[in-house]
Parts: sequence; structure tokens; C-alpha cells
Amino acid sequence: MSWIALVLGTDHRFQWKSPDFTDSQHQQFIAFVATAARAYKVVAFAEENNSEAQDEKGKKESVIQIMARELTIPHRHCDPDRQKRAVLGVFQENDIRAMAFLEGATESIIQQRIEKSMRDREHYWLEQLQEFNRWPVLFICGAEHSLPFFDLLQANNIDAILLAKDWSI
Repeated sequence: MSWIALVLGTDHRFQWKSPDFTDSQHQQFIAFVATAARAYKVVAFAEENNSEAQDEKGKKESVIQIMARELTIPHRHCDPDRQKRAVLGVFQENDIRAMAFLEGATESIIQQRIEKSMRDREHYWLEQLQEFNRWPVLFICGAEHSLPFFDLLQANNIDAILLAKDWSI
């Protein structure tokens, strides 16, 4: 079996159907995902997301979950929730900056910590995809993660295809 992962980097607001974008823009995103899924015979969707984040946004399902349900294919959230992040030592940029401020850390140190945290999250996503074990899978993530995650997949013998570094209208 060939492990194939398609990576789609985008603005997270497309995952939430944010009112910051028009219905037409959201429909273009959905059409892009659906077209890619058909073209590559995708059997599952996964995303940088978790149920805790969805609850905070007041959403029961992400756009990607809805699409997976409509296509009757499996879906997986791959981003760690707060509790898991604490165990992994993964922090959001604002938290890293706040801790660094109290320590008097330099901007260089702050950037190193942010990069490490991002790479640790991406490793967690990789583990989640491997555990999910559905290939080919289409993975949606924030644009800032698309290239590093693509590289990580390839470094772990997964045939990665970068659909878009930063899909936007």
C-alpha cells in the first residue's frame, strides 16, 4: 500500500466558514477541496483542528467534517487539545511570548521556541495520520505549516503532494 498525503495550506477561516469571506469564496474553497479529492481518489480527510477549538468557535462541525460526511469518507482531527498540548510541551505563540517576557528572553530565543512548538505540533499530526492509516488522505492546515509538514511527511516515507502552500481567493 502506498502512503499518499495531499497537503492543503490555507487560512483557517475557510475551515470555519468565517463571515470574513463571502459565500462565493467559501464555495470556491469547497469546490477546490472536492475537485482535489476526486482527482487523487482521496479516501479520507484530516485537518489541523480539534473538537475543543470547534466548541470555542461555536461550531459543531468544520467545513471539512461536513464535506467528509457528505462524501461518506472518514475524517480526523489531528491537532492536540489544550491538555495534550501541555503534555507535549506545545504552546501557542502568545503563550510563548508571555513566558519569554517574564524571563526576559530575546526575540531570537522567542522565535526558536515558536519554531520548535510548531514542529512538535506537526510531528503530532504525523503520528495522528499514521494511526488513522487511511491513504490517500487530504490534510488541511494553516498556510504557515504547509511546507514544513510536507517536508516532514516526505522525510517519513509518505508520498506528499502539496496542493497549495497558501490557498486563497
